[in-house]
Formats: sequence, structure tokens, C-alpha cells
Amino acid sequence: MDNGKMAVGAIGIFGTLFLFAVSIVLFLLGHFYIVNGIMAGFIPFIMLCNAGYSTGLCWGIYGLIILVAVVLQLNFKVARVIFGIFSCFVVSVFVYDANKELAMKTQVLYIIIGIIITGLLNIAGYSREE
Repeated sequence: MDNGKMAVGAIGIFGTLFLFAVSIVLFLLGHFYIVNGIMAGFIPFIMLCNAGYSTGLCWGIYGLIILVAVVLQLNFKVARVIFGIFSCFVVSVFVYDANKELAMKTQVLYIIIGIIITGLLNIAGYSREE
């Protein structure tokens, strides 16, 4: 095989992987209740792993929380609002944790921006469903 054919094959593979990743992101933005379920499981997952439970148990409970959260959000509008608020809280915790070394005003600004973006994505998901 010459180098030209290998380069074309590599470009095709990476292009396919890139488009697959973009399609997953677009799907999750269209179905934000799944993202809310994923975020709802973050805090218990981290707490269980830090408490020393086995990795399998942590992942099992994480998957169960995602499943329950998605089912609740699909069946009850109140659950969507509650999980939307909780996902804003989770985003604020992660933004704070990622920016601990910055000044307090900058941290608060980043947290507010994260909450606004998450809130707008939740509102867009709610309005799209109705």
C-alpha cells in the first residue's frame, strides 16, 4: 500500500469518528433529559467512590440513577424541573471545583455563566418537548 491510500483511509476513519461524536452531542442536546440524568448521578457516584466502595458497585448505582432519572423525567414534568435545577447545582459544583485557584469574583462569574447555560439548555429542552 502506498502512503496516499493509507492517508485517505486514516482521514476516512477519523472523519467517521468525528461525525459520530458530533451526532452524539447533537442527540444529547436534543434530549437534554438524558444529560440531566447523567448529571444527577455524578454526585452520588463521586461520593461512593471516595467512600471506598468497589468500582463495579459505583458504576452500577450510577447507571441505576441515570435510568430512574430518565424514566421519571419522561413521565412527570415536575421531575424534569427538579432534575433541571439539580443539574444546575451539579454544574455549579464542578465549575467551582475546576476553578478553585481563581479569585472569588471570577469563580462566581464562571458559576453564574455555567448555571445560565445549563438553565437555557433545560428551558430549550422543555419547550421542544411541548
